[in-house]
Amino acid sequence: MLILKNAKAIFPDRVREKNVIVKDGKIVDICGRFDGRTENAEIIDCGGLYLSPGFIDVHVHGGGGYSAMSGNPDDIIKMCEAHAWYGTTSILPTTLAAPIGKIQKAMSAIDDAMGKCGKCNILGIHLEGPFLSQEMKGAQSPENILAPSGHDPAELLDYSENIKMMGAAPETEGGFDLGLEISKRGIVASVAHSNAVYDDIEKALEYGYSDVTHLYSACSSVTKVNLFRIGGVVEAALALDGYTTQFIADLRHLPAGILKLIYKCKGADKAYAITDGLEFSAMEIDEGGIYTQENGLATVYEDGVMKLADRSCLAGSVATCAKLVRNLYKSADIPLADAVRMATLTPASVSGVQKYKGKISNGYDADLVLFDSDVNVKLVTVKGTVIRNDTKKSGVK
Repeated sequence: MLILKNAKAIFPDRVREKNVIVKDGKIVDICGRFDGRTENAEIIDCGGLYLSPGFIDVHVHGGGGYSAMSGNPDDIIKMCEAHAWYGTTSILPTTLAAPIGKIQKAMSAIDDAMGKCGKCNILGIHLEGPFLSQEMKGAQSPENILAPSGHDPAELLDYSENIKMMGAAPETEGGFDLGLEISKRGIVASVAHSNAVYDDIEKALEYGYSDVTHLYSACSSVTKVNLFRIGGVVEAALALDGYTTQFIADLRHLPAGILKLIYKCKGADKAYAITDGLEFSAMEIDEGGIYTQENGLATVYEDGVMKLADRSCLAGSVATCAKLVRNLYKSADIPLADAVRMATLTPASVSGVQKYKGKISNGYDADLVLFDSDVNVKLVTVKGTVIRNDTKKSGVK
């Protein structure tokens, strides 16, 4: 038994002073008074710090120096453990556009790692591509972007039972039918790296698409055709209730004002934070350092973000979910309960695990994060097992 006492517990709609009791990996009681019974229990005094559900990142390509594309299950475990140290207790390792065989190898490695990773929950696989728009390729390798009409998506969709999400551009040839193929398997179809116009994205709802990948990044926005303006992916995602929306809250891909806009339009139950972290996330890296991604593209770390080496495009973040929550709370002035919800319960709902992950509630998995008022992580538990405890060195009594 584990007892976390004197915590400011963060619930989906409020923060309350509570004691949280954990047994056999589950939350078994949440009480305002603690009677002091300590039989066979480990007691951690949270000292009035904030206790949150463990963060859930459904779009992350690597971490700690390890890539989800390496094809090595040990690398998958190490990338997940790197993020878990910063409070991300559940992850969807995310692939990049690559040759089909390489993506399949990466999927096999993720499948293998799922049963072996004890310090982080691997929820399944997120396929970002390869059926994307060349016009909105971003940092994806253009030679590996495919049109769904010319390839059989079943090569990927039937390869693993653990695929939870797939990003694709619906406006490409065969892209609408691809949405039906994705969604009929119970997989989330996310509009990704898309140059579609508003009407295309509205139509895509009828073809199974229900999510939008990293809003404002590698997706179309309002343009002027002749004398008239038309909306793009951004406007459709913000306006249409049928879409949930990912966004990268590292304050590099999007400034605080845009984070406020997304929150105001979609709310904490429809918008959720992702890191889009590369293998260089959740680790210390040097300003100005040149790094090569698993897909072969050269990148440089500058100004707190990874850029393509020619500085033509952002290449992905090096953030952690704790940093995302800090930015939402401190820089975008979003209430803490909502900032946490967008990194916990909302991504849990999108990935289908909301009945046992994503909030502090009786019967839920004891994936928990303790942090201070600046969202500096002090304690992490995964299914009740303490994997990080800095409460003593940080002065928590």
